[in-house]
Amino acid sequence: MSDASAAVSVNPQVDADFRAPWPAVATLAAISVLFGVWSITGAVLTRIPELLVPSAIGLPFGIPPLRLVPLGETTATNWLVDCAAALVMLAVVWMRLSDSARRHSGGGVGRAFSAGLGATVIGVLAGNLIRTVYLSFVLQEGPGAYLASLVGGALVSAVWGAIVGLFVGAAHALARRISRGTAAQEAGNDLPTAGGSSMAEAATALP
Repeated sequence: MSDASAAVSVNPQVDADFRAPWPAVATLAAISVLFGVWSITGAVLTRIPELLVPSAIGLPFGIPPLRLVPLGETTATNWLVDCAAALVMLAVVWMRLSDSARRHSGGGVGRAFSAGLGATVIGVLAGNLIRTVYLSFVLQEGPGAYLASLVGGALVSAVWGAIVGLFVGAAHALARRISRGTAAQEAGNDLPTAGGSSMAEAATALP
């Protein structure tokens, strides 16, 4: 391993910067906000009405949305549940990515992408679980229907999590690449040049 590579791998500042997965979580938060904007989701659903099929059978649509106010005629309780689910989703992704960066501090861009993808799937599953349970109470489902909602909600959430996870994983991988590039540049600036090192050794060797 070269001196520059060694400096990169042990640079605590770079590791600390990467362990705080702001880019990935910010990307997921932005997508969550977009899901909460009806002018956007409504236009998409108009073009692809098949996306409404899960909602028609009592399953949550997409990923938990972040909204400042309730949408249309929806109740304040429904809005609060969605916001709570979105915050849980973001918290799960933050914790999993922070833990992954800590356990695999030397991981590359590919590992960062897969970590972002996997964390998003689990985060969406956790957030939509809250929404699924809430909807089951609203619809007054029996035990069989409740179990079917949990299974169906998990499958739908996994699909949405994988789709959104592509963007979150890309943001996390880009952050990893930038942190490594910055570390390599800083390590290169900190290393003495070959000529300078030789002159210093020669000066030290003089009586």
